Amino acid sequence: MATTLISLYCSVTLYTGGQSVISDLQSSGFNTVVAWALHVAANGDLYFNDTPIVQAGNYTGDAAWPNLLASLKQGTTSVTSLGFSVGGWGVGDFNNIKDLIDQHGTGSSSPLYQSFQALTQAIPAIDFIDLDDETTYDQASTVAFCQMLYDSFNLHVTFCPYSSTSYWMDCFQALNTPTPGLVLGLNLQCYAGGGGNDPQTWIQALNQEMGSGFDGASLVWPGLWCINGTGCDQGTAPAAMQTQFQQWHQSESVVGGFVWLYNDIQHCQPSSGYTTADYAQALSGGLS
Repeated sequence: MATTLISLYCSVTLYTGGQSVISDLQSSGFNTVVAWALHVAANGDLYFNDTPIVQAGNYTGDAAWPNLLASLKQGTTSVTSLGFSVGGWGVGDFNNIKDLIDQHGTGSSSPLYQSFQALTQAIPAIDFIDLDDETTYDQASTVAFCQMLYDSFNLHVTFCPYSSTSYWMDCFQALNTPTPGLVLGLNLQCYAGGGGNDPQTWIQALNQEMGSGFDGASLVWPGLWCINGTGCDQGTAPAAMQTQFQQWHQSESVVGGFVWLYNDIQHCQPSSGYTTADYAQALSGGLS
């Protein structure tokens, strides 16, 4: 990932929007796109939001999607990294992952392995998997899942926490002590349920967990929610977003961040006038 990480979470329209969405992202200024959300069913099948894309160990999604995603990082583009985010609020993904690992392990014959093998073979452009666990918080299965992703498919991981600091710190330590860099960093939710989060609290927790000399500030990337809502009267506009990221950069040495959510940028652009590029510029301006 780039030193100054500027990420954008993208939901349904990344799958349904075709070339126009890809072109918008390529010219946006964001260097990382996170496809949200990948869901793990009880039998190990994978869904992108409500659409099945891996069933019984085979890719069954839109045949054109893998090439579209690959093109995000090709030609004239700001995008250099692509991730898929697993989980979210009120879903059973991490319970399912735990149950699948308890029953089948993470070897090549397990449903979880076979599903991610099919996903990465179909979409080799994926660089990392983002973990948005908001329900289960089981360290053993999380660590085993991440080790499978890294050892078997060369996928790094990111964490996307909004609470439960000690759980995320313990997982980070368990993974990055034996394999430095396996966890690339933390996409810290500073909106909605995570609205009270201060990056400094997580930076200090990470430094304490990992010991003297560890640079937690380079690995905690706060995120804000763009203008959103049915009437586009909620969220944070680019100017205010730039001010907040500048404060984090100057006072806490934060060097990365993300915006949630591309679908809301699209929905509100006709009334707000704010483009995808406006939000990328807010982050790059605040973090420079």
